[in-house]
Amino acid sequence: MKPSLLAILFCGLSLNLFAQQHPSSEQIQQLDKLHLIIERSSIDSVKVHYAKTMTALNLPLTSLKLPDGHYHGESPYDDYNYKHEVTFEIKEGKLISVDYDEVHKLGKGKQDDTTYCKKMSVSGTTPAIAYPIYEKALLQTQNAEAIDAVSGASYSLYRLKLAIAYAILNEPQ
Repeated sequence: MKPSLLAILFCGLSLNLFAQQHPSSEQIQQLDKLHLIIERSSIDSVKVHYAKTMTALNLPLTSLKLPDGHYHGESPYDDYNYKHEVTFEIKEGKLISVDYDEVHKLGKGKQDDTTYCKKMSVSGTTPAIAYPIYEKALLQTQNAEAIDAVSGASYSLYRLKLAIAYAILNEPQ
């Protein structure tokens, strides 16, 4: 094979690998749009748009069989100045740790914000209760789509799933 043809094939292969490892701006835009829907729509609308977006992006949320490494994903800040962050580790093809929180731009997470949790307790749960339940369920099922919503924290479940989607689009560290 001629050297120039080899160079063209190598460049094409390299670009393809780069595209697989680096999310496109279109993928990020779709997640950003879904983020706004989660923050500003009824839960029924969120369910519909979430399903459509995840299908279009073809993300492996039902089986988190990903390359080993540490993953981090976060949404843009919402209307209340919180971003939704998840960090998880995949080892030998299995999810072994997960940490989720919604963090205010001033740096305080909802789980540790006793004032916020006290206000939210009227809904029947708090971030300090719901987020660990979601983390444990994710570790047990290895499937973000199999997690049941905690009563009073349905939007937080979709925020967690969205943060996982952002993390999957990022390279593991």
